[in-house]
Amino acid sequence: MTQPYGQQPDPSGGYPQSGGYPQGQGYPQAPGYPQTPPGGYQQGYPQPPGGYPPAPGYGGGMPPAPQEYGHGPMPRPGSVTAAAVLGFVQAGITTIPAVIQLVAAAGGSSDVGDGAMAEGLLVSVAELIAVALLITGGVQLIGGRSRNIMIAGAGLELVICLYWLIRYATLDSNGIDIIDAGKGVIMAFAIFFAVMPTISLAMSLGGSTTQFLQSRRGH
Repeated sequence: MTQPYGQQPDPSGGYPQSGGYPQGQGYPQAPGYPQTPPGGYQQGYPQPPGGYPPAPGYGGGMPPAPQEYGHGPMPRPGSVTAAAVLGFVQAGITTIPAVIQLVAAAGGSSDVGDGAMAEGLLVSVAELIAVALLITGGVQLIGGRSRNIMIAGAGLELVICLYWLIRYATLDSNGIDIIDAGKGVIMAFAIFFAVMPTISLAMSLGGSTTQFLQSRRGH
């Protein structure tokens, strides 16, 4: 029997499959895409052997902090040496007028009043005390033991300079030119004498001196 539409009969007794796509086990994978591994999709991205290195600052502990300045005596700063040297120079300069005034006050004539002699003697003694304080304080400051005596000596020197400045600024010259000129010279010397103890006092109280004394366990 002839089949319609020109189709040949199937030897198995049925009709052949109609045209179309061939039967198979699913569609083929598109080119360029990896095959799905057995057991499903992979979880996440593949990791390198040994895992990822820790990010800076995370894990593995924090980097060690820089070491602090070691304890112990620190080198003597230049300000300490300069303060002591200025104290020695000031002591030497002060010694000369102190001795002259002391001799003059002790052997004063009867024309000089008792008040003037006592005043000159008191000032001379104060100047000699300042000399002793400056020398002793300079030695202790260089050794890193203390600065208290140095501060006391410089402070006493400033008080003495202030005394001479006020004493001759208020002196009545009675209009005599030579007395006015002498007053100006003595006042200029008083200001000059105050320069070195001022610098020495500032250096003795400075921060570098404080650190130096603290490192030597001084105050």
